[in-house]
Amino acid sequence: MTDQIRVLVADDQGVIRTGLAMILDHEPDLTTVAQAGDGEEALRLIDRFDPDVVLMDIRMPVMDGLVATERITRANQEAGRSRPAVLVLTTFDDEAYVLSAVRAGASGFLLKDTDPDLLVAAVRAVHRGDSLVDPASTRVLLERCVELERQVGADPVAAAPHAADGRWTGLLAQLSERERDVLVWMARGLSNRDLANKLFVSETTVKTHVSSVLSKLGLSSRVQAVVVAYEAGVVRPGEAEVRWDG
Repeated sequence: MTDQIRVLVADDQGVIRTGLAMILDHEPDLTTVAQAGDGEEALRLIDRFDPDVVLMDIRMPVMDGLVATERITRANQEAGRSRPAVLVLTTFDDEAYVLSAVRAGASGFLLKDTDPDLLVAAVRAVHRGDSLVDPASTRVLLERCVELERQVGADPVAAAPHAADGRWTGLLAQLSERERDVLVWMARGLSNRDLANKLFVSETTVKTHVSSVLSKLGLSSRVQAVVVAYEAGVVRPGEAEVRWDG
């Protein structure tokens, strides 16, 4: 039997925590090792139980999911590790927070009312490093978030990593043609397996390309790369067209 994926569930509503744990524990390769009612408790339990994945609610008392995710990401970076991965639980009402969660280092996000099978698949996905989950919801939500920022006058470039560089153009220019293709198809919701089939290469090769894209853009996850693709205008909200004119 393969090693189980250890999950910590953080949500301020006990009923939701219990329900999520029941779904996860029903799977032979998943186990809920702890439950937290706020971000501060989640951080304490991470140190104690060492989970592989954290299901993180955004709105919680004491310490919200955004701050908790930032601290988990910082701790991972300082320790030179990639776990635990954070999978944010959200609703469409939380759309203003989603980009913040991604920038904080979340490996992906999932709607709270998602199908149980998709929840299970998402946990497995972020555990294996395939960060972008629930492609349809991801694309719709990202488009709405980026558009919301533009409507309220936010500068998407200034809000993004590497703001000091003034623009994404220089960094995007460092990508090879194949790496640009990988970024575009990631933004359209393709997983590593889908990318391998699309580009007629192995999944190992795809992972190498993805790692190179993230490294050149100074990002920590696939889903951050998708945000960059939308913010830089490489993929336009509501359009299938792809632009590289900077």
